[in-house]
Amino acid sequence: MYLSIPIFLILLFILYWLFNRKMTVGIWSIKVFISHSIISSFPDENKLKTPSLQASDVTDVPAEFVADPFIISHDSRLYMFFEILDKSSEKGIIGVASSENGEKWNYDRAVLKEDYHLSYPYVFEYNGNFYMIPESSEVSKVLLYKAKNFPYEWEKTCEIIQGNYVDSSIFQYNDKWWMFAGKSGKLHLFFSDDLEKNWAEHPKSPLITNNSSITRPGGRVIVDNHTIYRYTQDGKPTYGSAVRVFKITKLSDIEYEEKEISLVLNGSKKEMGWNKDGMHSIDQLELEENKWLVAVDGHKLEDRNYFSWKIDRILAKWFVKIKEII
Repeated sequence: MYLSIPIFLILLFILYWLFNRKMTVGIWSIKVFISHSIISSFPDENKLKTPSLQASDVTDVPAEFVADPFIISHDSRLYMFFEILDKSSEKGIIGVASSENGEKWNYDRAVLKEDYHLSYPYVFEYNGNFYMIPESSEVSKVLLYKAKNFPYEWEKTCEIIQGNYVDSSIFQYNDKWWMFAGKSGKLHLFFSDDLEKNWAEHPKSPLITNNSSITRPGGRVIVDNHTIYRYTQDGKPTYGSAVRVFKITKLSDIEYEEKEISLVLNGSKKEMGWNKDGMHSIDQLELEENKWLVAVDGHKLEDRNYFSWKIDRILAKWFVKIKEII
């Protein structure tokens, strides 16, 4: 009897803690807009008013958020690949949406799932084939995927490099392949003559160390009339705060130089804004001369009750299992 009172009080404390524990969750969404030039300064805020795609648009998996957009054109149609945070697996998977004009986007389906977390689906076309390098740092590999049936079916073709690199960003310049990759506050650079093999680290790599403001790639590297633009996430004061752009002024097998141009994206600070607390990724596709389609993401922080958040995750897992049985 005397032991039951302390046990009851302990249980009461645990229940109180569960029902009153708060946690902060970042909810990411995506915006697509038209620009008359490459983004090298902050875009008109009117272009960022409302998101083009958000978690509620995802219909085939229980999504917590969507982020990391990459766009590509095929057969007169536009496709956007992005990360979906799947609440049932608590891992990122890759989804696709499509559009006829770049203004209205229709979510289609999840197209790539693995046992490990995927994000940042850097998609590109080469020699008539479509490729993707999603972030797969959880397995300490940078993997190249090739479309078997674009945009829905993808298969691994090779391992480009080993290591827990994040947000690997590939591009072609002067008949070579180049790839930036972030790792532990450092910016690494690799190059190769062949997309699928013989990748080597640049002799000046890591190019930057101990700087979370300018070392994590933040979107597609743009090569425009021999001018190279590198976009990078600013991780200060918190992850996903802003995006900066650099112009690469010298790039060869033995040389590398760049200069910062400006801050191009950050949080709106508006209380009800979908991107209130930060932005961290940008992609750009040239549709015609002086017309670029730009995809960005942003997030707002929401305070949630831990107990209800956990129950939501559990219900999502059961929902998926029931769907598989049916």
